[in-house]
Amino acid sequence: MTASDELLMRLSNLDALPGQETQVQNALQEIIKGVKTKDSFGNLYFGNLKTEKKKIALYAHMDEVGFFVHRITEDGFVYFYPIGGWWGHVILGQQVRATCRKNGAILEGIVGTLPKTNHKMTEVVPISEMYIDFGAHSKTELEEAGLQIGDMILPNTQSKKSFNQKKIMGKALDNRVACTVMAQVKNRVDTNNIEVIGVGTVQEEAGTRGSKVAAVEAQADINIVIDVANGKDTPKAAEFPNRIQGQGPGLVLADKTALANIKLLDYCKEIAEKNQISWQYDLLAGGGTDAGSVQLFAGKPTLVFCVPVRYCHSWNSIVEISDVEDTIDLLVAVIRSLDEGGIKFEQF
Repeated sequence: MTASDELLMRLSNLDALPGQETQVQNALQEIIKGVKTKDSFGNLYFGNLKTEKKKIALYAHMDEVGFFVHRITEDGFVYFYPIGGWWGHVILGQQVRATCRKNGAILEGIVGTLPKTNHKMTEVVPISEMYIDFGAHSKTELEEAGLQIGDMILPNTQSKKSFNQKKIMGKALDNRVACTVMAQVKNRVDTNNIEVIGVGTVQEEAGTRGSKVAAVEAQADINIVIDVANGKDTPKAAEFPNRIQGQGPGLVLADKTALANIKLLDYCKEIAEKNQISWQYDLLAGGGTDAGSVQLFAGKPTLVFCVPVRYCHSWNSIVEISDVEDTIDLLVAVIRSLDEGGIKFEQF
């Protein structure tokens, strides 16, 4: 079995703009054992959807924040449109790669903007005024290379470990961390009385679109949404440190779109403490996850497991490897307890 850190680094290096998740779809279908299906929207399901057993679904969105080609100027500069939440300060001067869907070619470039005399030094330059310089001399040259409107553009980075080997740095940890967790849980846990359905959703960063379809398709009795959120343990990140790296996954009480099933949360907490697995409470006051869609469209108990990740929605993020492993271990322990009849599903 592939180690979790190796798998996460591999998935981090893949490119998957909302609506163009093929690279991650293909990787997960290769990695995860057993029955797998794909719906017409692009969501993946790992497990037997038609089983008569009780089902627990683990959701992980496969897409990432990024950009697509919006306009190509006659002299070969490319303007781009953002998908997902981006802050202009983290974009300027960065290296990018565009994937040409016409021929699969990868074009590397640098984000530029108008000369600094056009903006105040303290001003956040609007993304609409930024462009990408691929080193081309003309629009024709780019088109001949395969670039066209709508092609995805993503940070041109490669994942790596920190100097102490305890953390992973890379792009798209939102949400390849969850993809890693879901894949490892599916491959590690065997059940007799319940069916575990791994769900890879699409287009979360474009409005939690895929999960609306997936929740109806999966028809699970319990839904666990796995995601990440910005760690609050860095300088001036919050009034008090919380969502701390190295202290395990957060069991999320609420976000802007969903409320936790408190009985399910308490059960997961009890399993964590019984098995001496690190965990922490969390509250996602600033954003939402697939849980909002899943909770409403499935109408069944739903809970978010949130892994602390620093610097989400930027060129590089950082995650503690032990937090990833603790999330896997806790989900495996919860599933085994449910499979052994530790509590009846109807009690949630």
